[in-house]
Amino acid sequence: MPSYYCSVILFFTRSITVKKKCLLAVMVVLALAGCDQAKDGASAAAAKQAEAHNAQNSLDWMGEYTGIQPCGDCSGIETSLTLNKDGTFVLNETYQGKDTKPFVNEGKFKWNDRGDTITLNLSSNQSVKYFVGEHRIFRLDQKGQRVTGDLADAYTLTQNDDN
Repeated sequence: MPSYYCSVILFFTRSITVKKKCLLAVMVVLALAGCDQAKDGASAAAAKQAEAHNAQNSLDWMGEYTGIQPCGDCSGIETSLTLNKDGTFVLNETYQGKDTKPFVNEGKFKWNDRGDTITLNLSSNQSVKYFVGEHRIFRLDQKGQRVTGDLADAYTLTQNDDN
């Protein structure tokens, strides 16, 4: 075989090997990129799943909630809270055993990022938070925590059956 042919064959052999190596490298990079996208997709799916199941979008939270909450200088605060689908509320509080008119607050409420707690912005530049559960809501303390102890159940409002 003439040396010319050997050079051409050697060139193509090396060229094919280099091409195979480059092709293999490209395939590895694409495979790794695909794994990363699958991981991101799984994270997004998990986040979407977490969003999909919360009180805001999974429970029938709209309606009227009632109960008698503790009072420091009366026998209790008769409380009625109506939550509307449009994000508005009406809060009626009547102090039992006192000759006062009911305190009525109307306004808008906001959900927290987790979709499990609402904040009522009252007309007195104060706010009240409630954790939303199945057919009941729990008034939270100043730190946004559930009330514990002997009076914990007294801070629960129950959804009326006719909702």
